[in-house]
Amino acid sequence: MSMQRISISIPKYLYENLARQIPVRKLSRFAVQALEKELMRLNTNPIEEFIKIRKVLPKKKKLEILKAIQKGRV
Repeated sequence: MSMQRISISIPKYLYENLARQIPVRKLSRFAVQALEKELMRLNTNPIEEFIKIRKVLPKKKKLEILKAIQKGRV
């Protein structure tokens, strides 16, 4: 997976809370997971977004994908 480095600023109280709970070597992983979770929450139609990225995925028909998602399998 290709990665992109970013720098962010957060309030001191938030950093202190984060530092108390997450080991230093796990901060990036935690941030990525939190961002993914929030982006998924904001996304209004994840099924359509999934269908848009299928160019890089194995070719499946839209109905096959929707059935697999409904069954809980991808």
